[in-house]
Amino acid sequence: GVAILDLGAQSTAPDSSPITDEEEIERLIEPLKAIRSACNVPISVDTFSIEVAKAALENGADIINDVSGKASSEMAELIAEYNAGWIIMHTGGLSSAEERNDTTVITDEINSFFEEAVRIADEKSLSRNQLCLDPGIGFGKSREDDLNIIANFCKLRSHGCAKLAALSRKRVTKLCGDALTGTVISNAACIAGGADIIRVHDIEQGFAAAKMAKLLTEVRNG
Repeated sequence: GVAILDLGAQSTAPDSSPITDEEEIERLIEPLKAIRSACNVPISVDTFSIEVAKAALENGADIINDVSGKASSEMAELIAEYNAGWIIMHTGGLSSAEERNDTTVITDEINSFFEEAVRIADEKSLSRNQLCLDPGIGFGKSREDDLNIIANFCKLRSHGCAKLAALSRKRVTKLCGDALTGTVISNAACIAGGADIIRVHDIEQGFAAAKMAKLLTEVRNG
């Protein structure tokens, strides 16, 4: 019952080691082809690399989950060429192992990045329904930053694009002592704050969080 399948051949975890584009493509393509032939669900591929993104789109991917932290013109051109979806994630130029050292309000920093990303997408004539904006919870952020994003998801400007909450099993969800419980509660909070998509590992609990958040939001909005 999921809406999108997200695949990745390069780990983005804090303790991960980078691999070459060639190795990433080698890991990715055969599973991508097999999944593509087995189902019609849209497939997203997360990658840092334009070369990997191109290979993914050539082999059946529908969406590029761009975890580079850059909204580059080159990626925008590739997305336009294949009429694909583009998830653009904020990192502040840092990895998941790093934390920003900045007093700027995190939602303000993310909103500035989103504004620039949408401008670049507009230059390549990408439509708003091709774009999804991801605040990058856990990437280049402290746990306090992560909590602020989750609690203030409604302050993230969408510019008419979908907004993604991708926090499943990340470090912030473990602050309550249990990653699954933290994930469910945080996803519900983000949905209540306007998240259109949640990226999860635990499907059943993800559906429950989405359903409950929708019911509460409907009551709140009358």
